[in-house]
Amino acid sequence: MEKLVMAAFDKLQKREHLLRVAREQMALGRITREEFKGREARILEEYALTVSEQRAYDLYLRMIGKRRK
Repeated sequence: MEKLVMAAFDKLQKREHLLRVAREQMALGRITREEFKGREARILEEYALTVSEQRAYDLYLRMIGKRRK
């Protein structure tokens, strides 16, 4: 499970970074809104979690939530 959680974290971090870069480029006027939407769709598709990664990530979040209470 730990490998799946780490893979999920890696994918989520990469996805957020790439989305942040695309948003900044759109805000600066370097790309159009249509180009941003295309990039966003490609990024979300490429870095989507698999079912097993999503399950492991959800389990990890539940375990962390119980520890904090």
